[in-house]
Amino acid sequence: MIGVPSSSFAPWFSQLAHLAATLSSHSGLPVHEIEKAKVLKKHAKIRPLPNSSVQLGFSAWKLAHAIKKADCARWRANAPLFVSASGFLIENAQLFAWNGEALALNDGASEFLADFSGTSLAGRVAQGMALLFLESKGYSYVGRFEAEWKKRAATQNKAWPKGKMKAPDFIAENAQKEWILAESKGGFPKPEGKPNIKGALNEGLSQLDGWDKYITPQPSKSFVVGTFLRESGDISAEKSLLAFVDPEPDEPEDPVEFPRDAVRRANYASWLSLMGFDSSASRLLGSIGEPQRRTVPVISLAGRNYAVRIASVSPKFRDPSSPDFWHDFDEFLFHPHWMFRNGLRIEVMGIDFSVLKILGSRSQAEITQSLLELTPQESSDDQLDAGRGNFYGSIFSDGTLLGELRINRPSMPMPEFEWMEVEI
Repeated sequence: MIGVPSSSFAPWFSQLAHLAATLSSHSGLPVHEIEKAKVLKKHAKIRPLPNSSVQLGFSAWKLAHAIKKADCARWRANAPLFVSASGFLIENAQLFAWNGEALALNDGASEFLADFSGTSLAGRVAQGMALLFLESKGYSYVGRFEAEWKKRAATQNKAWPKGKMKAPDFIAENAQKEWILAESKGGFPKPEGKPNIKGALNEGLSQLDGWDKYITPQPSKSFVVGTFLRESGDISAEKSLLAFVDPEPDEPEDPVEFPRDAVRRANYASWLSLMGFDSSASRLLGSIGEPQRRTVPVISLAGRNYAVRIASVSPKFRDPSSPDFWHDFDEFLFHPHWMFRNGLRIEVMGIDFSVLKILGSRSQAEITQSLLELTPQESSDDQLDAGRGNFYGSIFSDGTLLGELRINRPSMPMPEFEWMEVEI
């Protein structure tokens, strides 16, 4: 049964209203391409920055999706399942100002974050922005490069390249099966300060330098992507921005051999782990074990089916991990208490059901063939009809999904979930 709320819920409603406004926000950043020669030349100046002809637009949900995808690529564990899908934005709702043409920090944020935690946070935001940039360039599939390289180098008796201290952050792939390497940099400049964009890009080039020749198939491109977010009240002429450098590839040199489907496997393994399918993720990466039959909730959005896992429910009144959870909705629809006057918000993470079935194929050869034949879908961060209810969130071109279902009583009953069996 759904309990009667107490007065302690009042602060919760205020937080929910603020979060709802944040999650409904849209913003963007101007994108500046910087010449590699200027970045590398000792006394060359990159300012004034070249004019930006591109504006990278995104929603708050899309940024959260990108940061979550970058996080789970780095730390494969199902623990994040128990963190709210919008956890990053909840924890850092006070950080961002979404009311301008370019994404900015709230006034005072750069000073407040001027320590190790701020550096770490800027790094997470920069990695998320790098993935948004790659997504906009058509690179749908992303893996953590160092982990993938070390795993294969160990089996091929290849040593870490001499003189290399660090490796790039990401390896990514587009629909044409072209690979790229990417390194992210970023920071939160103090008001009226001039961030060392050239230095950050130079450091990124150093991390990228030569790595493309130590891998086959060889990446066709590399990117250093720097994100610099200013405070909204900063009167500097230079606003928040994203800058990138695109160096040319080198000649191959004793490369580590990667399977053709390595990037796509890494991309989906990290997301499966985030959804709680850790054994399935391990099987996808290591070809160990057999697929298990599972029953998963599936929703239909824009003509496609998505298997989802529920991260949280607001207000919280039952464990959402069981099908019995949905039985309480009959009571919710007619519940008189003011606790539910704003309806329900069900935060979900998911994946295109057709992709999930591919990942559960019995044969590793079948998985490989199907993954290589996979075509990226159109990405979205708009409101979508969910049958009965609305979906607000982000869908990337690889078919992964992050967002929330909103159900407003009484005109909008619970969304339609169909329980389907799948081997994964």
